[in-house]
Amino acid sequence: MLPGKLYEFLPYLYAIAGAMTVFIMPGHPVLTSFSGAVLIVTAGLVWVLRSEHRRMDTGIRGRSAGPLPFWCYELLPFTYILAALLLFVWASTPLLYPSAVIFLIIGHQLWFLRSSQRKHRKGNYAQTQVHG
Repeated sequence: MLPGKLYEFLPYLYAIAGAMTVFIMPGHPVLTSFSGAVLIVTAGLVWVLRSEHRRMDTGIRGRSAGPLPFWCYELLPFTYILAALLLFVWASTPLLYPSAVIFLIIGHQLWFLRSSQRKHRKGNYAQTQVHG
């Protein structure tokens, strides 16, 4: 069983591990970039699933958000962050770094806006402990 604080921190831990894998791991850049991307997408999926489960504003939940399918819309902040990290690593010229910074800012802004505008149930989520 995982302690409640660790359970709540897992998506962020996955994202941090993915970013560190992309940046720090030497050797095979394709393999490390793919591994980091998988970790970041996993962080996004876990965050979205938990957020959807805890949402109280059910009238909005599950609706299509315009032209994008639900999962594409929900994972958009993580896609921007991942694109920024990969652009930093794979850029052939430093002239692409400002674009990576813009992607990173947009991704973080979207993530913050989504998390701040959702109404989640209050309570102790540590009761939903994971066996492992």
